[in-house]
Amino acid sequence: MLLRILLSPFSLLYGMVTFVRNKLYDRGLISSVRYGDLCVFGVGNITTGGTGKTPFTEYLIRLLSPNRHNKIAVLSRGYKRRTKGFIMAGAETTAEDIGDELFQIHRKFPDIVVAADVDRIRGIAKIRERNPEIRIIVLDDAFQYRKITPSLSILLADYHRPLYRDGMLPGGRLREWPCFARRADVPVVTKTPADIAESEKDDIARRYARYTPKRLHFAGVSYGRPIPVFPETAPAADIDFRQHDILLVTGIAAPEPLEQYLRSGAASVQTVAYPDHHDFSEKDINAVLQRFEAMPSQRKLILTTEKDAARLRTKKIPETGAAYIYYIPIEVKFIGDENRDFDRIVNEAVEKIILS
Repeated sequence: MLLRILLSPFSLLYGMVTFVRNKLYDRGLISSVRYGDLCVFGVGNITTGGTGKTPFTEYLIRLLSPNRHNKIAVLSRGYKRRTKGFIMAGAETTAEDIGDELFQIHRKFPDIVVAADVDRIRGIAKIRERNPEIRIIVLDDAFQYRKITPSLSILLADYHRPLYRDGMLPGGRLREWPCFARRADVPVVTKTPADIAESEKDDIARRYARYTPKRLHFAGVSYGRPIPVFPETAPAADIDFRQHDILLVTGIAAPEPLEQYLRSGAASVQTVAYPDHHDFSEKDINAVLQRFEAMPSQRKLILTTEKDAARLRTKKIPETGAAYIYYIPIEVKFIGDENRDFDRIVNEAVEKIILS
């Protein structure tokens, strides 16, 4: 709290800059591109850190892919990639080329187009030039990218970090004032506990109504069974983390939900948390393996996230350690039957473009 007070002058200045920028776009004084023959989904957030954008992008891909007429591409800036300009994922592409999040999507959905470009307008042009059949583009982390007006804007907000309890950067985590959430077509509270009470949902929706008139949707996550990061060295048998001692290694913004999930079933959990999008060094890997070896248990695993697994695969890890490294896949799971309304909105947005 004291730090936020000390940083409040800078937060106010940052908020004023973003306020003026948004107003210039809102009033048309700065132009924004809208595509009439292309369905563009903008997935993003107002806060820094993880709100589940990548799993939500994957949800959209799964929702839309079964329709053979839906030719989909995913475009992002490719955060912390080591390349410049436009790049499209191919057979030899690595996480260092396009960023860990896009690489995760490319690896899971090899049949769709995945590309990175800081200039999203240029990126869309190049995607369409090479793949004229593309009719749907998902822009990942694009809520603040106002150079493009999406066909449908999806705003994600973390259940554990509600907008109404946060502050503007650098004192808080907000990239812009919560009032600008109103430009979202579909606001979603992510990482919602599966057992949330209806009364709590109503209270949260009432609070968010100050910022957006649209219906608030609630979504949580579903964790899958551990999958080996290095399948060529890991045991072939299906691994269950329960009754194992776990060393959880993460480089994501909010590892707490995964840690809590593992603690509910594992014999014990130790956590090694690095900053978001951390590029694991040889020193980091050696430190992790040494800590793992020091665990006295005979039944133990190193677990990590799917995003971290994308980076770890590029590292040289001894087989004796690699055989014990698994990742936990996650998927978006709406609370109750709220997916029906969300899916309907998404499909209607596509039909409006595809059938026009």
